[in-house]
Amino acid sequence: MYIGNGAYCYANSASMLIKGIDENVLPSLLEVLSGVGLGVTLYGNGSLFLHNNIADPDIAISNAMKILGFAFSEEISAEDAECPLDQLRNVLRSSTAILGPVDMGYLTYSPNHRYAKGSDHYVLAYDMDDQYVYLHDPAGYPYVRLSLENLKLAWKAKDIPYGRGPYQYWHSIKRINQPTDEEIYENSIRYFQQIYKETGKVGATIGAKTGTEAIASFCNKLENNEITEAAAGNLKYFVFQLGAKRANDFSAYFEKRNPVLARLKRKQSELLGLCHSLAIEEDWQNLSSVLREFGKIEEEFEREILALEVYVS
Repeated sequence: MYIGNGAYCYANSASMLIKGIDENVLPSLLEVLSGVGLGVTLYGNGSLFLHNNIADPDIAISNAMKILGFAFSEEISAEDAECPLDQLRNVLRSSTAILGPVDMGYLTYSPNHRYAKGSDHYVLAYDMDDQYVYLHDPAGYPYVRLSLENLKLAWKAKDIPYGRGPYQYWHSIKRINQPTDEEIYENSIRYFQQIYKETGKVGATIGAKTGTEAIASFCNKLENNEITEAAAGNLKYFVFQLGAKRANDFSAYFEKRNPVLARLKRKQSELLGLCHSLAIEEDWQNLSSVLREFGKIEEEFEREILALEVYVS
């Protein structure tokens, strides 16, 4: 079982927000309960992602915290709104705040920020003064500062292709109920079933392919050496390493309650680790073969999830 780093920015940020009220929730659990890592989507630009298209991270992390019994304030600005610095400053007097999505290209404390333009991210703000906001960035930067001018640019996230509006943030979390582990599990299954039922329908409305259709189409591109440089970079630097960790954490989540689902996710994690190695080696033919095997397991996992009966409302 792998234990280590992963690109869990919104889950890590939510875990830090919850820690602010002296509760401990593992980022791995929040990531699983977000449901983002279920399914496969191939977008019109040729980029393959191992996630669904109905619950973007900003929606999904809210769902995860609600499943765990938390309430919180969630703020979204109108498209033409000014950056709400005064409101954020007031919030930070009594609560930390998750900011996101933010554009990593403006996070100037990161040495590589110039190469990350248009990449989405989530951070935790804990203080502000007249010049800077002070952040815990789960990408490996605790206690960093960012100028307010760069905060405005990052937080507007105008080049991030999802989001319900600019300047989204979450704060003032509190526990409103204490669900049992069984209630959390049952409600997560209901949520996962909803994701699988709706992903294909939503994908069709945005011109994206999903599930095994997405995998088959992408594999055809690999086999015909039609993969773009951007799509190859997405595989090498993001998709497979994140997907392998997510599948690993899903496997751990299901281990005690459903050995079949745990086994399928463990196998997916192994295959995605191999996919990462093959992508780095640019062995597109063998990568295609492994991805098709992954797709068969994804079909089996979806069938198993949809066949489960859940009772907790």
